[in-house]
Amino acid sequence: MAGLSIPGVGSGFPVQQFVDATVDAERVPKENAIKRKQSNVDVQISAYASIKKELDAFQKSLKDLTAKDAFQTRSVALSTEGFLTSKVDKNAVAGSYDISVVTLAKADKVGSGYLADGVSSKDNIGAGSLTLGMGGKAFTVNIDAEKSSLADIAQAINQADDNTGVRATVVTDDLGSRLVLFGDKTGTENKIEINAGAGDFGDIFATGQLDNIQPAVDAVIKVDGATVTRGSNEISDVIAGVTLNLDKVSTTDDPSITLTIANDKKSVTENLKSFVESYNKIVGTTKKLSSYDAENKKAGPLNGDSLLRAISTQLRDAMGEQVEGASSSLKSLSDLGITTKRDGTLEIDNKILDNHIANNFDGIGRLFDGDSGLANKLDTMLEGFTGRGGTITTKKESLDLQAGKFTQQRLDLDERMGKFELRVMKQFNAMDSMIANMNNQMNTMMSMLMPLQS
Repeated sequence: MAGLSIPGVGSGFPVQQFVDATVDAERVPKENAIKRKQSNVDVQISAYASIKKELDAFQKSLKDLTAKDAFQTRSVALSTEGFLTSKVDKNAVAGSYDISVVTLAKADKVGSGYLADGVSSKDNIGAGSLTLGMGGKAFTVNIDAEKSSLADIAQAINQADDNTGVRATVVTDDLGSRLVLFGDKTGTENKIEINAGAGDFGDIFATGQLDNIQPAVDAVIKVDGATVTRGSNEISDVIAGVTLNLDKVSTTDDPSITLTIANDKKSVTENLKSFVESYNKIVGTTKKLSSYDAENKKAGPLNGDSLLRAISTQLRDAMGEQVEGASSSLKSLSDLGITTKRDGTLEIDNKILDNHIANNFDGIGRLFDGDSGLANKLDTMLEGFTGRGGTITTKKESLDLQAGKFTQQRLDLDERMGKFELRVMKQFNAMDSMIANMNNQMNTMMSMLMPLQS
């Protein structure tokens, strides 16, 4: 509002300076009070945001322990690489198996007779029909005389809508050109059957002309000495939960491969360590926020805060609770080797933990998983803190509302101070005008007295 009038127009009195000083004396205490309250709220908002961050991270560590297959994941290892690969699912049972690959499954491959001398693969060889079968299913292709080269026949076979899995290509070697047919499935049940109907090209598919380039072969493996025969190199119905993919026949130098299935203990160990680390960060953050430095007489932003104290108490109590329905030898975190230190943080006795992971893996799952498991109980508790309608969420909403009110209070103060400045300016201008009139009257009187004095 500075510059509303020319200060001291009549008297030389510094009106604007006095107006500013008067307005500041009224504004500053009120403005500082708003700033102090807003600063206090901002500090609390930041403090609750930091504890919420750690609670969210802790909740994420729980989800890793309550995931669908958290305690059902299996690992698989092979003593010798190169002969087969494998994968397992949660149905696989921990154990070991000796496996040797006797034969690999192969697809049937049949060659037609060679074209006559002087006839190329691009020449038309005549109309006709060809019925092909594999795995008990058959289909027929009809060949037009004007599109009856070997390439045309191969294309007609490959593009047939009802093709049952027979593929065709043209091969040209030192003896000439011929059609080669092969199946897209392996095993003796998928032999290729050929029946050439009447037609000019029937000779190259006559029984005596066909060449069994590669007979269909079943895969044969031995599992712990027992023979297993399958039509595919992918075998998933021998060992429960295990799929084997055969790559190479075992040799006499490598008679068997040991396949070992185990519980995926590494990921569970890592998840448990993450659980402990996340909880300890909550403890550390809580202590920092609620601390009091007696030497410097400085309190943390949430020193004495009842909500923060309640959160710490509930979490600490939960860490020591026993879980109903858990293994008799593993009912609490302390049984697992996870105990609370004097400073409130958790520590792991790796010897006890490793022993349970090695010998009581399923018991760890029952401790954490399930409706009454520790992880689900903690997850429900944390949701009551940070979820929709949770105590921290509600507190933050309240603080945000207060912060919004401070903004409005600043605007209201600006409006009041603007009106106050106008009133003060009017008063000082009136005073200035009055002094100016008095000065003029005095000057007039003095000028009238001057002749009398001479």
